[in-house]
Amino acid sequence: MLEELARSADLAPFRELVWPLVEHDRERRSDLVRTLRAYFAAGGNASEAADRMFLHRNSLLYRLERIRKLTGLDLRDPGVALALQLGLLALEKGEPDEAEHP
Repeated sequence: MLEELARSADLAPFRELVWPLVEHDRERRSDLVRTLRAYFAAGGNASEAADRMFLHRNSLLYRLERIRKLTGLDLRDPGVALALQLGLLALEKGEPDEAEHP
């Protein structure tokens, strides 16, 4: 069911939420999308996410702050977290080309 949803155009607004991170990663060769995925995979636990990424916890916290600034969203808000996770799901199943992005 999630795979079908991920391919759906219904997730386009959620993909837009994470698009600034995709662009930032492409322009600066950073890992913000990967960081966000690790953070959610760790259940929102920054220390565990840092361990999974072999980063110092402060480095991960810096990246999370960068994500907050780029998206303008508070990751601690459950609704925001869900919306960003749906955006990441949409990216996994077919990230749009920059030419297709408005």
